[in-house]
Amino acid sequence: MTLLTRTVKQSGNLALKNLFHQANASPKSTFASVDLLDQYECKHFKAMPGPGGLHAIPYIGMAFHMYPFTQYNSQEIHKILDSLHDRYGPTFRMEFLGKSVVTEEPDHMEVIIRNEGKYPARAPVELFDEYAKNNNQERGMSLVNGPEWHRVRSATQQHLLKPHSAAVYVGAQAAVANDLITRMSKITYTPEEFRNELFQYATESIGVVAFNKRLGFMAPDGSSLSTENANYITAIQTFFALFYEDIGLSLYKVYPTKLYRRFEKVAKEAYGYGRAHIREAMARFDREIREGTFDPEEPNLILQLQAHPNMKEGSVEAIMLDLLTAGTDSTAKNVEFLLLSLALNPSKQQTLYEEIVDVIGPKGSPILADHMTKMAYYRSCMKESFRLNFPLPFGTLRVLPKDVMIGDYLVPKGTVAVCNNRRLLLNSEYFESPSEFLPERWMRYGTNKKRDKDYPGVALLPFGFGLRKCIGRRFAEQELWLAVTKILQNFKVTVSEEDRNYEIIYTTFGQVKKPINFTFKPR
Repeated sequence: MTLLTRTVKQSGNLALKNLFHQANASPKSTFASVDLLDQYECKHFKAMPGPGGLHAIPYIGMAFHMYPFTQYNSQEIHKILDSLHDRYGPTFRMEFLGKSVVTEEPDHMEVIIRNEGKYPARAPVELFDEYAKNNNQERGMSLVNGPEWHRVRSATQQHLLKPHSAAVYVGAQAAVANDLITRMSKITYTPEEFRNELFQYATESIGVVAFNKRLGFMAPDGSSLSTENANYITAIQTFFALFYEDIGLSLYKVYPTKLYRRFEKVAKEAYGYGRAHIREAMARFDREIREGTFDPEEPNLILQLQAHPNMKEGSVEAIMLDLLTAGTDSTAKNVEFLLLSLALNPSKQQTLYEEIVDVIGPKGSPILADHMTKMAYYRSCMKESFRLNFPLPFGTLRVLPKDVMIGDYLVPKGTVAVCNNRRLLLNSEYFESPSEFLPERWMRYGTNKKRDKDYPGVALLPFGFGLRKCIGRRFAEQELWLAVTKILQNFKVTVSEEDRNYEIIYTTFGQVKKPINFTFKPR
């Protein structure tokens, strides 16, 4: 029981008791005034455990957790947070993305979720903000806050987050997956080449959604990429890798540092590629409408977004660019992780293959949109892969819109609250045998559809939570399902035993540090 809880229960102050009960009678309650700190004996945020000294210096404290001051580099943020949890406990404060509180405690995560406010805010991505300012680039929905975010989000989610949003594209995306299988039957890949192949698959797959056309990343004859497409792949991979090198003072706000110049170069290349395809698509739609060849029954995301009364032209472009860039990198890496987990666990792979044959059929059988809903074991494998290899080095974060009680501490408004989902999902207190790939833990059985064990509802949130959950979730899940299902339908996937001890790094999204040497044996 916290100091605040004891104070309330012992108090004869009816108004205080009413306030407490309105906030769910819990130490996870929210209070609007720091005056409560002195009046009711709750603890000051500065008293929360956390690193001090050089590590607590605003803006640059995080840099002292990294090389050359420690063995950790910018791709190992997850290891830094693990070491701090080991030292300071499940919830601690630190200089991270500004003044921050980091927690792996499920109850504390629930506090953050319940107090995200009307306009859930994320910490600014200053490197991108500087690029956007200097290049007249509208920031995408993931990078804006407040009413502007709400305007774009409300106009977008009906076209992207409803269950049928991705399903209407399943035929076009399945064709991309079929081309992937054709290429895999012809090409012998090096580990790095197959990683790039998955990236190309993800780009081609989201391209048919964004632009209603094929982009040329999955030529069935296995031919090489065009110079334009190859340059885009390199640019977008570098784009995401540079985000985590932005540690310490943002000197690029004063003069263009080497980091900023590199970022601006690849950002211009990546966004320029996307803009060219957006404009080509719009010109094509205009021409088809004039010529009477436009098919109004064909799904068309660009025109749907443009038709919304709250949508500005620049916002449509920003949304489409977000879909093309962020969705590509994360999806490719998640396909690799799921294939790796299945290759390392042959019995699980066999069970999933049997489900594929039962629901869809053997190789050559077409995939339909409703098949995914019938594949309970696949969904469990996907969840378990997300648990074991979480896509982000921590999890969802929010800028607290008001003072909030987290445990015994009053955390002030403006603090960045970081839910360390990755750490929670590997915690043996909540997940038995956390290092093992056990899809069965997510299966529901019996007439009541109950799991054998309940897990914290805030734990497995790879696409975030609440109003700001990932807008492209439906498409990412569909692309992942199509790729893995098609590959297993056609190949038995194996890896060498040495790949069992793989290491994860984060270049924004997680990936295996050393590309895996997959072997694909035709079925």
